Amino acid sequence: MDTNSVEPAPEVAASLAAAPDEVDSSQEGLGREYVLGIISTSHLLNHMQGGIRAVLLPLMMQAVGFDILQLGLLTAFYQLAATGMQAIYGVLAQYFRRSSLLGIANIVLGAFSGVTGLAGNYAQVMGAQVLSAFGSSAQHPLGSAMITSHFKKARGRAQGIQHTAANAGNLIAPLIVVGLLRFLDWRAIWIVLAIPSILMGFAYFFVKEKRSGGEVSKKAKTRVALQSYLACLKNRDAMAVSLIQMTGAAGRGTDINQAYFVPFFMAFLSINGEKISLEMAGLLLAVLQAGSVLGPACIGWLSDRISRRWAVFAVLTMSCVSTVTLLAHSEITIALILNLVVYGLVVNSRESLTVSLLGDSVPEEHYDAAFSLYYFIGFISGPAWTALTGYLVASRGFAVAWWVVGLTYLTGIVLIGLLSSGKKARVTTA
Repeated sequence: MDTNSVEPAPEVAASLAAAPDEVDSSQEGLGREYVLGIISTSHLLNHMQGGIRAVLLPLMMQAVGFDILQLGLLTAFYQLAATGMQAIYGVLAQYFRRSSLLGIANIVLGAFSGVTGLAGNYAQVMGAQVLSAFGSSAQHPLGSAMITSHFKKARGRAQGIQHTAANAGNLIAPLIVVGLLRFLDWRAIWIVLAIPSILMGFAYFFVKEKRSGGEVSKKAKTRVALQSYLACLKNRDAMAVSLIQMTGAAGRGTDINQAYFVPFFMAFLSINGEKISLEMAGLLLAVLQAGSVLGPACIGWLSDRISRRWAVFAVLTMSCVSTVTLLAHSEITIALILNLVVYGLVVNSRESLTVSLLGDSVPEEHYDAAFSLYYFIGFISGPAWTALTGYLVASRGFAVAWWVVGLTYLTGIVLIGLLSSGKKARVTTA
């Protein structure tokens, strides 16, 4: 059987026949540009919370009482909570509007991010962050499914725009935090910057999206969802794309970049013989994120016109090179700035490319299951990479850790060989 061309289950076909409009056009009275706009804005705020964590958590270490290894564990458990939840949205989307799920999730994200500012010890910080991660989990699978449904011929560009907006959130967050630290303490900053995410959650309730499951019985909805999961698990391209995302250590938003780059800058870099300050480290992180803003949209646009396979190959190769070359710098120079921009550009472009490849590889009725599985498989390794990097930093130093992180991208290059050949991954239709 051709694993890349899976016929829909009878239950799937029945649900499509029962409600064809709900598959072909999941929005009522809304253009696809509006859908892309609201999802991109939500994604920006979602990643902005990750950027806030990158600066505020290292600042909190002394005040609350935790070390670099505990910082890594904090990020790892955040990722684990967010990733684990992503596996279930292919089922939930059969019962509830994607927009409603995203609305509730953003409110949860903002509320518990704000609660972090009230924490008095490490356990309370961990609890608040894990609960906020549950809210963060909906953005990727549901937002990507909605965009892929609306953009058939330009999904590389559309996914690139969405991820560019997300990376813009990573970019502006350190700048905002560094600016606010002049006027507020870290507790107040957590609370103030939680408000936009909560408001964004309420904004989703004005998006009148129909349920992707159609008007069939609850029992049939569950069966439809499970059949979609099974079809995606049998799809070789879908699994290969997920594994490519899984094997690269960084490039998942709230991961190694947010957890360790500020401490790395402060430990490795100096100005006139003196170690740089937290504020300067935050600005360098913003430089890195500037590259991540440029990368997904530009490379995504290019991948609509050339082979996505070659685009992924180039991104993985440069991710390896730009990671290990960070160790060559000891002072802030033009060469370091260029290295950070290139690193941010390529490491953060892998996700938008693999998401576009996934959209090329499965029929539309499987999008919810496909993106739930992709984000679960592709991101479940994130906590392990973050915890391992924290262990390596604590026991062997940043040099060993960065070599290990850089070499992980070579595994993804090998996995490209599992993808179907051709200019682009083949779009499968029912």
